[in-house]
Amino acid sequence: MPEKTQMKWYLKPVTIFIAILAAGPLALPLIWLSPAFKRWQKVVITLLVALFTLWAFRAAADLYQLLLKEAQELQGVLK
Repeated sequence: MPEKTQMKWYLKPVTIFIAILAAGPLALPLIWLSPAFKRWQKVVITLLVALFTLWAFRAAADLYQLLLKEAQELQGVLK
């Protein structure tokens, strides 16, 4: 009988999902090391994480610009 090998805890899909939520794109190597996903799934997950990361950076930059504009307006009112 072939011996069953246990998958390491950090390569299980649930752990990887939590890592993506916590660390975003830093968890991508876990996806690619995990035998639990097929190649096309790894590509799709990677693209989704990358797109979300780009969107988050863009949203943060827009928010920064808005806050900077509001701070300048407030500074003008307080003078």
